[in-house]
Amino acid sequence: MKKMLSIACAALVVAALASCKKTYVTNVNPAQTYTVTVAANSWAQTKDGKSDSVSLKAPAIDDFFNNNGATLVYFSFFKGVYEQIPEVYNNVSYSYFHYVDSQGGHLILYSQPITGAPVKPTSDIVVKLVLVPSS
Repeated sequence: MKKMLSIACAALVVAALASCKKTYVTNVNPAQTYTVTVAANSWAQTKDGKSDSVSLKAPAIDDFFNNNGATLVYFSFFKGVYEQIPEVYNNVSYSYFHYVDSQGGHLILYSQPITGAPVKPTSDIVVKLVLVPSS
């Protein structure tokens, strides 16, 4: 009787292990990252005279992405150190917006002083643009 019970248990274990299915999940990161250096002399004062701005072409921002994706922008004032925008740095507020028109995607960067007249950046800034798709 013990022999029959042992055989039945062994058969049950074999059947249970044979029905296991391994599933491998591979994480795919579909985000796109772009970097560009914005020269200090690229900034121009806005029409209202309250800030400076620079326009960058961003072809990866199309109508679909503009409506369904997430846009993250980082500035590097020092090599290898990135800070997410919007941010206040040295009493200057940095912000951005993006849009799409007939010429493609655009990223507009703003530099606005906390108080006083606009002050253009005095050195080049590395801009990192991270585009995260969503559905």
